[in-house]
Amino acid sequence: MAGTTTVPQAGQGARHTRGGRGSRASRVALGGVGVLGELLITAGLVLALFVVWQLWWTSVQARGEAEGLMSDFQQTLPEAPRVAAELRTDEPPVPEAVAPGEMFGVLIVPRWYGRTDNAMPILEGTTKSVLDKAAAGHYTESQQVGEVGNFALAGHRRSHGNSFRYVNELEPGDQVVVETRSTWYVYEVTSHEVVLPTQVEVVAPVPNQPGVAPTERLLTLTTCHSPTLGEYGNSHRWITYANFVGWMDRADGMPESVLADPAVL
Repeated sequence: MAGTTTVPQAGQGARHTRGGRGSRASRVALGGVGVLGELLITAGLVLALFVVWQLWWTSVQARGEAEGLMSDFQQTLPEAPRVAAELRTDEPPVPEAVAPGEMFGVLIVPRWYGRTDNAMPILEGTTKSVLDKAAAGHYTESQQVGEVGNFALAGHRRSHGNSFRYVNELEPGDQVVVETRSTWYVYEVTSHEVVLPTQVEVVAPVPNQPGVAPTERLLTLTTCHSPTLGEYGNSHRWITYANFVGWMDRADGMPESVLADPAVL
């Protein structure tokens, strides 16, 4: 009827009002979920980019630095005849200590031929600035190469050149060669172990026996390890031990294991 106002029954207006508020709340909630999803996707992309940077790009940069160091060092070396020299077992020469960060040799691991950059610079010290150059860093408190005691080196396993990437593939009897300006030093792998980062006695003059006077010439390689992630992670340390077996004067030639890889010549 004209002029008649329809009055809603009790509760109708209230139900309509609650329905409107519920819809707005749902839209707000869905909007929040959408924003959260976008944030998670962005975080995932950032994390993926970080992984790419950490595992790939840092290695590209580090290898570039290592190649520069190797090139400069090789130019200072006297020419070594490309013939197999006889392994000497008498007292080897011991190079003088160098300043922190200075390069004094090259680490060559024949087992890694074709797998990675098996020849890398050896720098004094184990600081981040040293190891990030795709280098093997010499523990300053350990002995010099060829000296009685423990010549201990550290290197990255993943990122910044992956210097010791395949350390787990070294087997007893494998050679590890150190090249200096005058001498080749040859070591042979004996064993390995996995330890905690706090077990610094592995780089003692007699590994794992601090305070004991050394009688042998040893080499120790240290790098990161995780029992649950294999080569990834740094909750533990992978330690490889080697014994000195002899040396050669550069003027006499070079080790057969070095001659086997033209890339290091």
